[in-house]
This record gives sequence, structure tokens and C-alpha cells, in this order.
Amino acid sequence: MDFDDSDADRAFRREVGAWLDEALEDVPDQEVLPQAERERWSRIWQDRLCADNWAGLSWPTEHGGRGLDSLAQAIFNEEAAVRSAPYPLNGVGMMLAGPTIIAHGTAEQQARYLPGILKGEEYWCQGFSEPGSGSDLASLRTAATKVEGGWLVNGSKIWTSNAHNATQCLLLARTDPDQKHAGITYFLAPMERFTVRSLEMINGDTEFNEMFLDDVFVADEDVLGGVGNGWKVALTTLAFERGSMALNLWVWARQAVDRIIDIALERGVADDPAFLDAVGALQCDAEAVRIGSMRMLGESQAGGIPGPETSALKSLWAGVVQNANRLAVQLDEAGGVLLDGDGAAARMRRYLRARAHTIEGGTEEVQKSILAERVLDLPRSR
Repeated sequence: MDFDDSDADRAFRREVGAWLDEALEDVPDQEVLPQAERERWSRIWQDRLCADNWAGLSWPTEHGGRGLDSLAQAIFNEEAAVRSAPYPLNGVGMMLAGPTIIAHGTAEQQARYLPGILKGEEYWCQGFSEPGSGSDLASLRTAATKVEGGWLVNGSKIWTSNAHNATQCLLLARTDPDQKHAGITYFLAPMERFTVRSLEMINGDTEFNEMFLDDVFVADEDVLGGVGNGWKVALTTLAFERGSMALNLWVWARQAVDRIIDIALERGVADDPAFLDAVGALQCDAEAVRIGSMRMLGESQAGGIPGPETSALKSLWAGVVQNANRLAVQLDEAGGVLLDGDGAAARMRRYLRARAHTIEGGTEEVQKSILAERVLDLPRSR
């Protein structure tokens, strides 16, 4: 495949870069801000994307998007990542909820939800993972019971990013206890009926949440894709999740490696043979992430759906970022113990946040099972 931009891609990249440079002029370095300030800037950034029509780039024009292809969205994401732009507060809405509703929603659902996402009026989270089952969606236990006009949902979710800011949830629940995959239904649920409890990390950040559902009513018209079709709809959401990350991954991996090189130069240990071996291996892995991301994007451009090999890419990327951030903390004069002053807090936050990369979007165990069963054709482990 061709790894270089076409003339049209280069022109679009320049247009994106010019807008980003101007829009980011007054945006502070997110790494040094406390969580509340980071979230405030995420909301501001979301508003700027919506106001200047950079939200929903690859959405069809009939649904309010700009009708560009997935490469255009990937270029925008890549240029934003290179400039360390804030993550938009409604990333789940723009990249997962909107495309999934376009793919599986009724005309009424599309008219009801899509405008609010593009205008930045509603914020979404993803209620997939559960205590005891993690990312193994087929074993989820949150149950929805049919009542007049809708469903009563009971259960709990965990590790839900941004649930404390969300107004809507992409919710999976079991509607048939006797079926495994066919017993799952996908709901578009209003968050006002959820109980959300933040999970506090050791540095005080509360990005992740537990969600408790106690007789939460979801109307029939908020079932997405039909009763019992939740597994199929969820796979669509996960495919969009992988696709939207295509070019971000290698940028984030490369940034993590570059940061430890800067720290090593500051500390005067850049010539240490052990350090050079470690960084060399990380650089090779980061380059493999870049090539793998390009392959995945190429498949998407050709009309294909990212296959199980994306699990290898995700695992490789998570390993690079985790190992790079671990090495950065080890090189820190304070050993990452102190949480204030001169970037130490930011390094510790990146180190802690990187642990989530082997949980979110499918745990490391799930990724390995996918590779074993669907790539290596090994027998199921359970």
C-alpha cells in the first residue's frame, strides 16, 4: 500500500493544521492541568470543533456531517494528536454513538440523537464493561426486563470513562437469560436514571466510574438495532472505535518514546547501554504500530472491516505506551513518588493512565483470546 499522502490529502492536512494552530493558540498544556481543568478544556474544545464544523467529518451529509472519508477523519485525529490537542468531551458521541446510530438506528432515532451530538449538546459514555466479566461482553449480567412501553434495567457497569459528564449511555443489557450472544440488546439510555460513582486513582484523578442501574426505565424506542441484536450492534461500535484510533495510536506511542528520550538527555543517561537497548526496542515497536495503523486504515478505505489482527496492534500499542511511561518514571529523580513540581505529576498521571490501555476497548486477555481463536485457529479456552 502507499504510505504517502496524495495531493488532496496533503491539501486537507494543511487545512486541518492551519485551523488547529489557530484554535489551539490559547489552549494550555493539558498535561500539567488538574482533572477539573482538563475536563473544562475538553468541553471548550468540543464546542470549537462543533462551531467550526470539524465534528462528524466522516458522517454522511444527510445526517449533518461533512461526508468525508475515514482517511480525512484519521488525518484530523493525527494532526490533533501531534499538537497534543485536548480530547473532545464528547469523543464517544462523535466517534462511536453517532456512527453506530447511523448504521443501525431508525429514522426517528437518527433525528432525535444525531443533531445533539454534532452540536455538542449531549455527551455520551459507553456502558459495556461489567464487574466480573470485564470486556467479555458475552458474559454480561446486567439484565433488562420487559415492561409496558419499555424495559427495566438492573445491574452495574464499571471502568466507564467520562460517565460523570455524560448525559447518554450506549448500554448493553441481557434481555434473554437463556441465550448468550443472542440474548443481548443495545439501548440508548438517558444517564439521568443512573447512579454514577467515580473510581479514585492513587493520584486523585477520577476519570473512570462505576455505574449502578436499579430499575432504570428505558423506552422501547431507545432499543438500537432490535431486541436480541445487541451483540451485532456492539461489534459495529467496536469497529468504529478501532477505526477512529487508526492514526492516533502511533502518534501517542511515538510521543511516549520521545518523552523518555528527553528525560534521559536531561538526566545525562542517554548513553547508558541498557537505556539505549530499551529505547531502541520501544522505537521499533512504535514504528510497527505506525505501519499496522496504516494497514488498518487502508483496509477501512477499501471498504473492509478491521479484522482480528487489530487485536495485535492494540496490544502492541498498549505495551509500548505502558513500558515507555514506566521507564520515564524510573528515570525520574524522585522515582515518581512526588506528585508535584516540574512535570512529576504529569509523568505519574501518564504512567497510571497507561494501565487502562490494557483494559479499555477489550482487555489484554480478550485480545489474546481473539488472536488465539480467530488468527491462530486454536481451540477455545472456555
